[in-house]
Amino acid sequence: MAGQRLTDKTALEEQAGSGDLLMLVDVNDTTGSSAGTSKKTDFKYVIQTDKFSLSNADVLNLDTAPKTIIGALSGYITTIYNVTVLCTYAAATEVSSNNLNFGYVDTNDNAYWCQIRDCMNLKTTDLTYQLSASPSSQGTCTETILNKPFKMWATGSGFSGGWSCDVYITYAYTKII
Repeated sequence: MAGQRLTDKTALEEQAGSGDLLMLVDVNDTTGSSAGTSKKTDFKYVIQTDKFSLSNADVLNLDTAPKTIIGALSGYITTIYNVTVLCTYAAATEVSSNNLNFGYVDTNDNAYWCQIRDCMNLKTTDLTYQLSASPSSQGTCTETILNKPFKMWATGSGFSGGWSCDVYITYAYTKII
């Protein structure tokens, strides 16, 4: 509403995400006033959390059809803070020893950001996995991550069990100057 004070507006009582806009004052741009210029920005440039749901069919095909969970943004890298995977057991028990990988290069099973080893292997209940990069060989990429999407994929011949999952990923885009 025009003429309404920001403090009079209703509060957003859920998590903001990509496409939601924030108003800010750019103090480096004094074209609007000597104190700065009012501008809008998309929430994707601030830390955000997105949710992706994978059906059992999606899970079973992760070895041949990796899922892009954060798209590439030209001129930016994506900094990942946390990935939470809520696995829902359905019927058939997972009997593979395959890993669920997260990273920027889905063609290299050794250059992942983080990995769930033996994901859901022999489990007959719902599971939650929480991941963050740790200082080791994981988190290393053998090429630039500039302009790269962030993906998830399965190692080996893929998964075989009856489970699905919701993936929550917390990240921010960082402009490379």
